[in-house]
Amino acid sequence: MSRQLFYILFLFTFVSCGIAHNVPKNRYPNSFDKPNIVNSFVDQNGNFYPDNWRKTYGEPPKSGDINAYSLMKIATEKGIESELKGFEKTRLLAISSKVKSKDRVFIFVHGFNAPSDEVNESYEYMRKLLKLNANKDEVVKFYWDGLHTTNPFGGAKVWFSATSFSQMAGEFGLRNLLNSISNKKIIIISHSRGASVVLSALSSATFSESFAKGTLENHNVDVDAAKKLAENGNNITCIMLAPAIGIEDFKIKDLVTGTDSYCSLSKQVKKIHITVNNTDVMLKKFVGFLSNKLKATDLGYKVDVCNELVKQYPIMKYTDFTGMKSHDFNQYIRNPKFKSMLKAEGIAVNR
Repeated sequence: MSRQLFYILFLFTFVSCGIAHNVPKNRYPNSFDKPNIVNSFVDQNGNFYPDNWRKTYGEPPKSGDINAYSLMKIATEKGIESELKGFEKTRLLAISSKVKSKDRVFIFVHGFNAPSDEVNESYEYMRKLLKLNANKDEVVKFYWDGLHTTNPFGGAKVWFSATSFSQMAGEFGLRNLLNSISNKKIIIISHSRGASVVLSALSSATFSESFAKGTLENHNVDVDAAKKLAENGNNITCIMLAPAIGIEDFKIKDLVTGTDSYCSLSKQVKKIHITVNNTDVMLKKFVGFLSNKLKATDLGYKVDVCNELVKQYPIMKYTDFTGMKSHDFNQYIRNPKFKSMLKAEGIAVNR
């Protein structure tokens, strides 16, 4: 084992107790707010939190342990899986009904290590920035378990688990939500590892055999049982701010032969507009220190990675944010170039 890898593993162990699951703050995390807001909050496996969830499911432990807590794990132990699934079905039907008369649906997806109260500040800024018609536009605030920590050394450990959580949130959470919407203009705005949530919803993520086995045994969730993305006649534009993903996230691995190939995106996906920023200190840290050990994050950091993907996906383009050092969600959406990205996609904004 290399000294660098030993240090990483030691660091993971050292900071584990300072990590917490990103869970809802209120009793009704999947609800509607006036005038045109859908709140959607899923756990680490993409299951939607039901009303009064704490009463039945309790608070997760403060360890961030991947096997310690999930809605389906507890539902299985209590024999109430049908209740959890029933709530999700009812909630998705309600969303379908709510957006039926709308023309556009905006979906916001945050990144990892992002507590929900901080995320909502960014979501509200974007909602007020967009020039919306409450009768014709809907905003979906999507929250997932990207974990969070206040420990300055905890980012690597959070990242390690959040990579898989983001894929599950996409395949089982965001995809089911998208399947409840049809014949709409959908604009998905994501930040950091939220790009993985989006990509996993629009394509098929590849999970390792060990992760799939552990998720089934510990949480009663079969990663191969996700519903496919329905071709519902939507027109989807993805705006990815500081996307913490790499080329491998666009590939599907054949677990039998070991070969991989680029994934196919739904024909509903019309545009993918990303930021590239080689002065983003967080992306630089992961690219320089951890990219050979963990999931790559170089799409949002290296222009040549984007250019390589454009060969496979001509719908992709980028805006250069180089010069801004922050990786913070609030900084990206307050950068004037974000407004330019929105305008380039035909999305009007308030001054």
